Amino acid sequence: MSDRLNDSRRPVLHLDSPAYGGDWSPEQWDQATWSRDIELMIEAGVTMITLGVFSWARLEPKEGGYELDWLADVIDRLHAAGIAVDLATGTASPPAWMAVDHPETLPVDFHGVRLGFGSRQQYCPSSPVYRERSRALAAQLAERFGRHPGVVMWHINNEYACHTHECFCDVCAGEFSAYLAARYTEVDALNAAWGTDFWAQRYTGFEQIRPPAAAPTLLSPAQVLDWRRFSNRQLLQCMTGEKAQIRERSALPITTNFMGAFPWLDYREWAQHLDVITDDSYPDPADPAAAADVAWAGDLMRGLAAGKPWLLMEQAPGAVQWRERNAAKRPGQLTQWSLARLAHGADGVLQFQWRQSVRGAESFHSGMVPHSEAASRVWQETKALGRELARLGPVIGQPTTADVAIVIDWESEWARGAAIGPVNDAEPFESARQWHRTLWESGVAVDVIGPDDAVDTYRAVIVPALAIDRPRLAARLETAVGEGTRVVVAGPTGIVDDQLAAITGGYLGSLRDLLGVRVIDFAPAVGIEPMSARDASASRITRATIAPASHEWIGIEPAGPLALDVASDVRGGRWAEEVVVTAASESVPGAAVVGTFDGRGAGVDLRGMPAITRRRHGEGSAWYVATDLDAASRAVVAHSVMREADVRPVLEALPDGIEAHRRGDFLFLLNHSDEAVSVPGMAGTELLTDAECGQTLPLAPRGSAVVRLATA
Repeated sequence: MSDRLNDSRRPVLHLDSPAYGGDWSPEQWDQATWSRDIELMIEAGVTMITLGVFSWARLEPKEGGYELDWLADVIDRLHAAGIAVDLATGTASPPAWMAVDHPETLPVDFHGVRLGFGSRQQYCPSSPVYRERSRALAAQLAERFGRHPGVVMWHINNEYACHTHECFCDVCAGEFSAYLAARYTEVDALNAAWGTDFWAQRYTGFEQIRPPAAAPTLLSPAQVLDWRRFSNRQLLQCMTGEKAQIRERSALPITTNFMGAFPWLDYREWAQHLDVITDDSYPDPADPAAAADVAWAGDLMRGLAAGKPWLLMEQAPGAVQWRERNAAKRPGQLTQWSLARLAHGADGVLQFQWRQSVRGAESFHSGMVPHSEAASRVWQETKALGRELARLGPVIGQPTTADVAIVIDWESEWARGAAIGPVNDAEPFESARQWHRTLWESGVAVDVIGPDDAVDTYRAVIVPALAIDRPRLAARLETAVGEGTRVVVAGPTGIVDDQLAAITGGYLGSLRDLLGVRVIDFAPAVGIEPMSARDASASRITRATIAPASHEWIGIEPAGPLALDVASDVRGGRWAEEVVVTAASESVPGAAVVGTFDGRGAGVDLRGMPAITRRRHGEGSAWYVATDLDAASRAVVAHSVMREADVRPVLEALPDGIEAHRRGDFLFLLNHSDEAVSVPGMAGTELLTDAECGQTLPLAPRGSAVVRLATA
């Protein structure tokens, strides 16, 4: 793991119980409502409020003219009520005067259109004016409130890159050229790295290079990858610039809120600069797999925090407003999903927003205090959640121990997105999320780590679809396997280097020796709709033509003495590869074929070729999966690997719908079903009721329990 949060000199957020509250916008309300809101916060058990996220226009109504007294009044009131403040710098949404007086600060989109004022996040990340004014505002706030006893944490900007992840203006173009000159030094080195002799794109000077904006056809993939790196850096510099101003004036911990596995920013790099990791998470209540998204986000944030606790900065108390159709959380779901955050490492649960707005683009986004106020079920659940969190102080700071890790890599996602083919429809981190869900469904605890993190402490490591070949990761995996770790690599992995040059001699690159296989070629299916019987009657030649790639799936047959545990209907999806087993060495046996493509579905041309392989090495083994297994088939492979690695679920033989997750000496039990169930009893105390556990522990529909386990 990274040493980022192991530095004892970094500020720490001290909590006695889980932080609870939300994002409050008092500037939208009169002072009578302020007083009423603080009364309601006390009633709901609120302990922390986020202030100032969208307050720049009130804090600096004209350039250089600051009005902070109203904010001081609000902070004083909250402090008097015993409510801590997470103070935002307000720089996520510049005021109207900046757009009018400095129109060059407005961002330019991919098509060269300068975007206007009237929304939010309308700034160019390279703009000198925006950077100067945002840093000045951060400095003013830190000077005024950096030692205020009611402020406990700084919150820079808000959801960086959510709407503006890149800008194509002339300032950005100049900065991009300078960035490339510093990266490559000589333009010939850039030409070699980008392969600019393709399509006569060769440059003779860095000043000739423009951002990869709208063009007649496909853009240079390597240029797009470097543009992703550059855009990430520009936004990161905005954040670190504000951070430097705050740190000169305040010793409080600093954060900026992430958004799960957001694809446009390298959160692993950003995490190195933060004292507390925070996340905004909005799973869809209409999605039956939403609870898996909650677990994925929690494990991801815990990984970014180097195993230390993190905070949920935003979730919806009920429905959001930004989907085409917006489902509300079901009764009990707010509490259940909030406790799931704690189960997966959070030390606090905050919402967006405290009081539901009555005007603006988010007036139909739910709030802890809804439009109907006390009459609403959301308000009643808001109060109930506050009472339950207040009982969970002992959970604060407790660690999570996982025997399995999944490796993800933001640059690999950028590379896969920039590459043109072989498939361009995969969702960001899709393979990693699928493998995580399979393990979560089976009750296995998982860490989500990066390619530079240690892997030798895990019994099993999953490496799913990492496009960039990472030789240092391969070396660490080989050492870990030799000492007993089981590794599963899923394709497409190791297909390009870090400049998007295709790996030659067989894909998988530096992992080929460990796995004992080479990927010779790709064989993706397309999934074309089949011809109707009526059309086939008039298509004498076409109806006799076989097109395996038109299928949506591909069959796999278990093979050999090491065949999968369940010799059932194993299938891949629309991704497949032509794989060959390489020769064994004197010290390491060759890879054994565990499953072959059997000719069903899209596999006619791949019949008999390896689909799943396993190679023993030292005390461990390395598996390769040459297709995107469906959920049932991933479960089969995962079961085989986990059994071999002696990895067990948190609890065995749980009823359907029950999630069990252990954090330190505390066991979280979450019933995601609509049925009341009983979980076999265990020695310990249930914290939410303060009752001793009996022979069985009852869980209501969408009910939860937190058990302090008795120690021997």
